[in-house]
Amino acid sequence: MNNLKIFLITIFSLIFLVACEKKETSNPIKIAAIEPLSGPYAAVGKDTIDIVTYSASVINKNGGIKGRMIEIIPMDNAMKAEKTTELLRKAIDDDIRFITQGAGSSHALNIIKQLEKYNSRNPGKEVLFLNHSAVTTSFTNENCTFFHFRFDSNVDMKVAGLVSHMSKDNSIKKVYLFNQNYVYGQTFKDAATRMLTKNAPNIDIVGDELIPPFGKVQDFNPYVTKIKLSGADTVLTGNWGPDAYRFVNALKDAGLKVKLFGIYISQPAGMAAMEKNLLFNDVIVVKEFNPTNLAAPSWYKEYEKGHIESVGFTPDADRIRFMFEMLKSAIEKVNSYEPKDIAYALEGMEAKSVDGGKAVMRKDDHQMHFDMQALLVSEKKDQSILYRGKDFDMSYVNVGNIPMEDITLDTSCKMLRP
Repeated sequence: MNNLKIFLITIFSLIFLVACEKKETSNPIKIAAIEPLSGPYAAVGKDTIDIVTYSASVINKNGGIKGRMIEIIPMDNAMKAEKTTELLRKAIDDDIRFITQGAGSSHALNIIKQLEKYNSRNPGKEVLFLNHSAVTTSFTNENCTFFHFRFDSNVDMKVAGLVSHMSKDNSIKKVYLFNQNYVYGQTFKDAATRMLTKNAPNIDIVGDELIPPFGKVQDFNPYVTKIKLSGADTVLTGNWGPDAYRFVNALKDAGLKVKLFGIYISQPAGMAAMEKNLLFNDVIVVKEFNPTNLAAPSWYKEYEKGHIESVGFTPDADRIRFMFEMLKSAIEKVNSYEPKDIAYALEGMEAKSVDGGKAVMRKDDHQMHFDMQALLVSEKKDQSILYRGKDFDMSYVNVGNIPMEDITLDTSCKMLRP
């Protein structure tokens, strides 16, 4: 009788294990995407969710990851800190092991700190943070953590690229710093001040302004007046969203001619708000590739075509694509869906870049490194920038290449690995 009981228990245990394994290999891989889907930055957040969803769908159409599909769970934080905390807890409670986010460095820092506590207290149930666009430098320096990976270059790297290009332009004599007053904008300001002083001593900083962030400023005319009175010929800004779009329009309305150097001035969501005002002044941004390059490889043009058909606009960045491709490669490499195993596999991994250059995830701090380009927004050259049914008859023109080596900076990260 005892032997029969043991036999039956063994059989039922095997059946249970097989059922669990089948469930594990067939259930979708859920990724919570925490972005602003309401409030003044809703357009940016909705664009981001669409890009993330499309990039995941490309993986799914090609068989998913070891047969499992990716499911994106959009979550609206409305650019509010308490909402980000609430949504992160909900994702964890729903047994979601992967978080992605990018709109707003203060929210990224919130996620980093919350997950650092949670992961240290819950070994075996860790959550991995895939940061695609929150670029405050400290996240891969003093605030670095094993379960956070940044797939974009950080503020210091981007500013280094901008200053490198500015230093070669003999027409630039006086620059005005114009940024948002929160962790990202403050980091941008500090990096710009430091790098201009060191690497472009021929350029004078004649103004430095921090404004209330996230669409609170409606009238930019007082700031435009200050810039005019300063005698600046160039503005260096990290502003994004409405704080960038309204500024561009205010410069045009005032007829003030200056060069604009930045990171996110020409985001797709702002094209409809700025249109040809974007051409009134020279606008130069740094990106990991040229979104309007007809000479891009065929595999990328196929991806781009699907992006335009599915999402409705020209891809403005390439990092979300390779973030998902690297996640897939990491899971396949270690044959595991556990965040800790995946994190180790991501360290040192290389991504396929559009321009054929190297793109690598640095092991020391989980900071992505790649070549960048300085791009001028211009009248249409080869290919237009498209956005949700509108052809803006504008293109990006490469005005400078910035090799990865020129923006590879030291890190102060002292990461503890599990």
